[in-house]
Amino acid sequence: QRLEVSLKKVSKSLSKKRTSLENELKKAEAYEDTMNRANLILSNLYQLPPGANSAIVQDWNANGVDVELKLDIHTYASFQEEADALFASARKMKRGSKLIHALLEDILQSFAIIHDAQMDLNNWNLSHGQTPLILLKQRLEQTSKLTGFQLMTQQQQQKQQQIHDQQQQKHDSNHHQHSRNLKSQNNTVRKLVSPGGCIILVGRNRRDNEAISFQLARADDVWMHARGCPGAHVLLQIRRGSPPPTDECYQLAANLAVFYSDNRTERRAPVTMASPKHILKPRNAPLGAVKLRQEIGMILGLPQHVPDDLKAKREQSGVQWDESGKRSQGIKAKNKKWTQEITKKNFDKKRAQRREQKKRNKDDKDDKDNNISNTDNKNNSTTSDRSRNHTQDFY
Repeated sequence: QRLEVSLKKVSKSLSKKRTSLENELKKAEAYEDTMNRANLILSNLYQLPPGANSAIVQDWNANGVDVELKLDIHTYASFQEEADALFASARKMKRGSKLIHALLEDILQSFAIIHDAQMDLNNWNLSHGQTPLILLKQRLEQTSKLTGFQLMTQQQQQKQQQIHDQQQQKHDSNHHQHSRNLKSQNNTVRKLVSPGGCIILVGRNRRDNEAISFQLARADDVWMHARGCPGAHVLLQIRRGSPPPTDECYQLAANLAVFYSDNRTERRAPVTMASPKHILKPRNAPLGAVKLRQEIGMILGLPQHVPDDLKAKREQSGVQWDESGKRSQGIKAKNKKWTQEITKKNFDKKRAQRREQKKRNKDDKDDKDNNISNTDNKNNSTTSDRSRNHTQDFY
């Protein structure tokens, strides 16, 4: 049994290594294409001013053939941003494909050894005696440097099983408690309908964000959040029987994610997209705090393109929008004004205290200087008297 558990463990480890190497191999194979496009954009930036979405340029790597460069407006704001992103991606592809191929060959060879050992172990029974098992262990120990096989001791197996049982019990308890807390609380999630007929959910507060991410989300839904700033959790529901989402559906969800975030005053802002199955809850984290294990991609949100009724509701809370869809300058929320007033009062109070303390220190210093001056005058008077007495005695 220990031998079987050890073989399963090393097989799982080899499977993870193979998946990781295959992903790196795909990236390494795309390295040249990524560098060629990045260099092509960089060498023709003078023909690609800000705001341009496409241009005809000459690719000198292909003997000066005319090539049309198109900007992915859903991912990048300009060609300069795309070039920077491509160079950053290329730097992560430095690992050569030859080395990865060699490592993959070692992994495949290790898989073959472990597979043969598992087949021999499955065909073994008590009537064959212990000799085949001993030979099998010796063969695995000889190839352990290649496969990473290590026979688990009985104590290690018991300890691992105990840890697994404790983690499973704790996970079940936390999941049950978390689900019960969410169901016991009434959420106030915003519910909107996209142009394509899909339902979009937007959180109003931390409790709503928690419910959207861990209670209302399903595996096929798309979760969105404004990148790099606090904001609402947005969920584009994709359910069986509902119409398939269109580009307008994704764009509206991204616009809402930016509109209900600290980036609402920007013309455009990046929005992170992820699958709900990759959303994790950090340990001891507050409501609404999540951690992403993997992202689907990024889309640019345009907060000025949300429905007008939502802007009107925002105006009631102290935010106004001008004719061009931008937030009017000088208009701030009531709570922000109140915070600034309190901050100014505290600052003035501390400044007055510093001035008073500085004045007291100056007065203390003047008193000390006066005391020192009086002491020096007294000492000089005493010295003069002693000198006259000494002169009189001498004569």
